[in-house]
Amino acid sequence: MTDAKSYLRRLSDDIVTLHKPLRVLSLLRWGPRVHARFFAQQARRLPEVAYPPLDFDPKEVVRSFAALRRRIRGRNPVEALLRAKCDEGAGLARMLAARGKKAFYEHSVRIYGHPRDQFAAQPQVDNLKVAELWAGRPRSSAVGPLLGSAQAVELVRALVAPYLGSACGVRESSRLTANAAAGPRTVVIRKGASFTPRQARALAHHEGLWHVLTSLNGFRQPVLTVLGLGLPGHTESQEGGGVVSEFLTGTISDDRYRELGARTLAVDMAASGADYLQVFGFLAERFGPHKAAQMSERVFRGGLLTGGAPFTKDAVYQRGYCRAYSFLRAALAMPEPRLLEAFLAGKMRVDDAPLIQQLIEEGLCVGPTYRPEWLLDRDSLMAKVTHSITISRFSVSRSRHYYEERAARAGRARRGGAG
Repeated sequence: MTDAKSYLRRLSDDIVTLHKPLRVLSLLRWGPRVHARFFAQQARRLPEVAYPPLDFDPKEVVRSFAALRRRIRGRNPVEALLRAKCDEGAGLARMLAARGKKAFYEHSVRIYGHPRDQFAAQPQVDNLKVAELWAGRPRSSAVGPLLGSAQAVELVRALVAPYLGSACGVRESSRLTANAAAGPRTVVIRKGASFTPRQARALAHHEGLWHVLTSLNGFRQPVLTVLGLGLPGHTESQEGGGVVSEFLTGTISDDRYRELGARTLAVDMAASGADYLQVFGFLAERFGPHKAAQMSERVFRGGLLTGGAPFTKDAVYQRGYCRAYSFLRAALAMPEPRLLEAFLAGKMRVDDAPLIQQLIEEGLCVGPTYRPEWLLDRDSLMAKVTHSITISRFSVSRSRHYYEERAARAGRARRGGAG
């Protein structure tokens, strides 16, 4: 068993090493000058984008992953998982090599999926329809004090520290496209961005107490160190789990759902042929020009600004949210919480959790050291799930029709009485 563990550990470490140069978001980032020029031209011309040169040879990386894959000799589920990580790495190198070309989009769809993908276990649920539902939510009228990025850093740090201690850093950066992002051990806030207190709390739970937390648990794996690596195949479950964390801690807002839905619709528009200016116009009507430019960059980075070939990562949020929450409900319906604990033991897809649970029981993996806030109050968590299971039995459209009919009858009766 010791020899088997050493063999798997070496393979896992080599996969981690080969993935290190494949820094997707930094290699796709446009930078603030692109937006400055775009607005200087009255937002009427396509942005001018140039990507930094790759600091690795994509063909050599693909060959290295192929060679590593050949070293994985067995046919058991663990080795199948490691082979899949090799395939993901090779696909990622090919995608990055194709920046600015139609092939970039084709690789992106294979890695992240398409906005119109269906749910394997729930084919009656339409991902794009969920995105339309979220995007169609009414805009919040809530106003209140805003926090600057430095204040947001302090608030996020204060919320994360009781659970992760000094293992998670929080800092500002002027190089982000998004308002916040998570590295393996760090939450980064975009310098100059502003946040409501609720948004800052949501960042703490999404970026720190989910993305960083699962990385830290993965780093503590004695054999499968690859579970500490944020791979594209995990994106759906990682982003979905992050949004579920916001929901379970009461830090999400309807505006957040609205923005996530609009992002997916924007990816679908671009995939259907809309160019940057058309997508920007669609988003500017809903979020204002500067936020629309930021959101449009997320859609078009790496792809074709003329349309038909976007970056599809932002289309994973609805699928991820629905699958992660459905997984949570299923896991909590089991007599013991072992499956849910396994999902927290590193970065993985929800479909990998049963295998990781088995490996924890066999001693090949270890359970999570760090746990999110929402898991610690199990009674409250179970109550939320009970509420969800109960209310899902009722049709919103039928209830709405019922009360609209009652209101109409009451109106007619009142008018009749007045006459």
